[in-house]
Amino acid sequence: MPSFRGRWTKKKQRPESWAPEYLVADTDPIPTRDPAASPGAVPATTEVPGELSPPELRNPVLIPQLVIGAPSPTVEPSVIAEPFGTIPFRPDTALDGWSTDHFTVRGASVRGHLHRYNGAPRQDEFAVHHLPSGRLLVLVADGVSQARLAHIGAMTVVRAAAQWIQKQLPVNTEETDWRGMVDSVAWAMAEQAKILFGLDAPDSARAEQELATTLVCAVIDPLEYGTFRAHIVGVGDSGAWLLRHGTFTPLLKGKTVDKDGFSSSAVSGLPRVPPHEIRPTVVHAGANDVLLVGTDGIGDPLGKGEGGVGNLIRELLGRADPPSLIEFAHAIDFSREAFDDDRTLVTVAARRSSSQASPLIGTGLSAPSHGSAFTE
Repeated sequence: MPSFRGRWTKKKQRPESWAPEYLVADTDPIPTRDPAASPGAVPATTEVPGELSPPELRNPVLIPQLVIGAPSPTVEPSVIAEPFGTIPFRPDTALDGWSTDHFTVRGASVRGHLHRYNGAPRQDEFAVHHLPSGRLLVLVADGVSQARLAHIGAMTVVRAAAQWIQKQLPVNTEETDWRGMVDSVAWAMAEQAKILFGLDAPDSARAEQELATTLVCAVIDPLEYGTFRAHIVGVGDSGAWLLRHGTFTPLLKGKTVDKDGFSSSAVSGLPRVPPHEIRPTVVHAGANDVLLVGTDGIGDPLGKGEGGVGNLIRELLGRADPPSLIEFAHAIDFSREAFDDDRTLVTVAARRSSSQASPLIGTGLSAPSHGSAFTE
């Protein structure tokens, strides 16, 4: 919204959200603030041509990429290549984050080094929505790299799942028809294939060939004492974890990890739906726990959480104050050799008051446990 530079008169309607002091008489001068009257104000100075750091600048301008172990090659991002289509527009990086009375949320999605190099778009997608009921909806999708338009598939399933949840989510989350949600999202992909390729009818086979993607959906209910409960379902190899006492506990099957910490590369995603009953994982999180939902670009280097990536995330989320959006995205965009996939991570924690100065991680529940931590 453009900034206001004129003066309000009786002939102009003042926005209700603006404070009364903005309404001044037409003949009165526009009030100005004395810089010296503001605590911590820096006196105005004359810039000297050629100076790289003006006196007003308090912190470094350049922030080097975080490196864990051996780095990936340095890459200047390429423009999206024509085979992938230039519309819809796909930014290299997307980030979001905010707090409600109950939750603090951070989310970031970054294009991997390989896609920055070869011109492929970011194939991950995410959305975080605060529902009118006070619940949170977290959606994360990872387009399968073998599908040419997987980025459109990821966008399609996130949008379709959000619309279904908005319209169909019952008052009691445990009564949700998860099979109905997954089937509806899979059908949306078939319809998207019809539109994209000018087909006569929705085509699930074509959707799987061109748009295949994973999906994780989490609906989170706020509880008392700063705790919360999450119902989580997933199709494909994207994951979810609970960070408690510094330990990452996987909540979905996702990829299998062997004893050496290596993940399987097998992927089965939408529009192919699981033949078995879809039952959510239900997790009760304490006031000092953090729920993480992410793609394998995070899950693969994280492994069991015992290495450098686990240490980075623990440090990022272990402070009394949450990271800023830029700090969060900067951390997710770390460089590590052999891990060059797109990365998406959403974190949900109970909102903490300024009086709670203890670290977020490592102190466990601050309220009585709600029974078993995990059910499925």
